[in-house]
Amino acid sequence: MNVLISAGGTRERIDAVRSITNTATGRLGCRIAACFDAAPETERIFYLCGKNAPLPASAKVEFSVIEDTAGLERAVRGLLRTHRVDAIIHSMAVSDYRVRTVTTPARIAEAAAAAGDSLIKAIDRAPSLGQDAKISSNENRLVIVLEPTPKIISLFHTLAPDALLVGFKLLDNVSHETLIDTAHCLLQQNHCAYVLANDVRDIHDDTHIAYLVDRDRRLQRFGDKDEIARGITEKVIEKLREKNRT
Repeated sequence: MNVLISAGGTRERIDAVRSITNTATGRLGCRIAACFDAAPETERIFYLCGKNAPLPASAKVEFSVIEDTAGLERAVRGLLRTHRVDAIIHSMAVSDYRVRTVTTPARIAEAAAAAGDSLIKAIDRAPSLGQDAKISSNENRLVIVLEPTPKIISLFHTLAPDALLVGFKLLDNVSHETLIDTAHCLLQQNHCAYVLANDVRDIHDDTHIAYLVDRDRRLQRFGDKDEIARGITEKVIEKLREKNRT
């Protein structure tokens, strides 16, 4: 069994020294990797992780450290073109937005005046300060324009249609029904076998309450990261055994 595990978070560059990131630590992904490493069925683990994510110590693990969403997409495409993967555990918190341009109110105003554009078009046309060098700290105001990133989870079924996919969905302070409905919708849209649903308010200290949702909306509840890691590993191995018997 070859397993691809993504862990940690991505960061999107503002300029040469600044970036936008999220609070993902990669600790859960690392524990999942450790559980798969302990399973005799596992031959190789392809571990794609953010820069600050912990790295599991194992001869079975091949690491690729990722900075941004574009880098993650390149790594996923390259890996799945050249290797067979039986299961994909996509626990990485991928940025929903990346920086399109960094500009100033003055540049936006100049673009609007020059072309007689609306504010939205002027923002799109305003000259950028450039992201390859450090933007001067003497700028009094900056306008950072964001654009959506590609949905990496949607690539997996296209690139590895036979792989068993586990997705993750994190929401913030929603009802239990909304959490499960959203996770199940993600599962259906992306051909997942399971989605781990969790709410930010249920993650603190040693507690990490989460629900593993399957295609029939059945739930398995976990109380901490170790339970989640073991539960996902057991479910994936069980599912692959059933697949191999048929």
